[in-house]
Amino acid sequence: MSKIKRTMRWDPYQLYAGGEFDAFWSGHLADGSRKLLFIVGRGFDARAAMVPQRILGRGKVAALHGWVLHYQNGQPNSAQAQQRIDANAAAFQHIFGSGLTEIDVHMRGAGNSHATSRNTRRAVTRRDELVQYTDVIVDISAMPRTIGLTAIAQLIALLDEFAFRGGPSINLHVVVAESVVADKRLTAGSLSDTVTSLSGFSGQLTAESTINLPRVWFPVLGEGQSARLERIRDELDPDEICPTIPFPSRDPRRGDRLIEEYRQLLFDDFRVEPANILYASEYNPFEAYRQIYGAISRYRDSLSDLGGCKVYVSPLSSKLLSVGALLACYDHKSDSAGPDRVNVGIPYVESVSYGEPSDAVDPGIDVYSLWVRGDWEK
Repeated sequence: MSKIKRTMRWDPYQLYAGGEFDAFWSGHLADGSRKLLFIVGRGFDARAAMVPQRILGRGKVAALHGWVLHYQNGQPNSAQAQQRIDANAAAFQHIFGSGLTEIDVHMRGAGNSHATSRNTRRAVTRRDELVQYTDVIVDISAMPRTIGLTAIAQLIALLDEFAFRGGPSINLHVVVAESVVADKRLTAGSLSDTVTSLSGFSGQLTAESTINLPRVWFPVLGEGQSARLERIRDELDPDEICPTIPFPSRDPRRGDRLIEEYRQLLFDDFRVEPANILYASEYNPFEAYRQIYGAISRYRDSLSDLGGCKVYVSPLSSKLLSVGALLACYDHKSDSAGPDRVNVGIPYVESVSYGEPSDAVDPGIDVYSLWVRGDWEK
């Protein structure tokens, strides 16, 4: 059994929440020399402009621009949703002024189930523009999961490429106004019939050359995801399933309720072994990254004699947990060579439509800032 020692890129890590969030950005912007690019989502979520406003209230900047990803899924918006979208668009116009650029991202497409991720990847790949900034800030608060995670993965790769080729080392931050309550409200609506994968994270699901490799699936669980779970499981046909439960959590009973919600599906239908359940921190994405990364490493080691394995991680929980899952996959994908190779995939089922946005704003919203690459790595 292979026991290769691996270096985790995000251990130690840089995470700022609550009061630390304000202190970090006050210090980061203290000399007024920073050139900031915000990448935000143009949707109906009430959190859309919250984090940029809070960051820019901590100091002055030398340059400020905003890329607003305008995702279009071909479905009409209700009057209430459109009102929210227009309000967020006006807020972005106020924040960024002439520095605002709206970028269309077409979701899905005829005969192309992976269009959303591919189009997002293309939308943020603007090399000549990116090199002008000291800091790129991706705010996933109001982004659909596929778009947000694709943008983060592609920007890590691009900014690493710039530095590797002798260009500037640009800081990449991921920020979010996190609200498990608000995310639960968005589960209403309809789902796509197709399982999609993030661009670059297919896990070679259908490749003939790896068809006999064992398949391990880590569904990261949130509420109301039974339909997604069944569709992804049918697509993957995994040999092993390791459900990932948010714990510790702000709500100490959340993990227990999730186990109860999915009891029949997991234990009766999927035949999951209770010992396979993984626990990942709801409010620390880097701890979740560490837990998932370590679990993947153990499967890589134990299955190396069979030529490796295929690992799939489905982010079906909060935005923070989804980022932690992405980083674990990214880190393993970048270290995929060798005798214990692993093919990493991120399968997901996109939403086709959403329920009506709620008028209530969750009073328990927390802001988080993850410094993903840049100066701290030196």
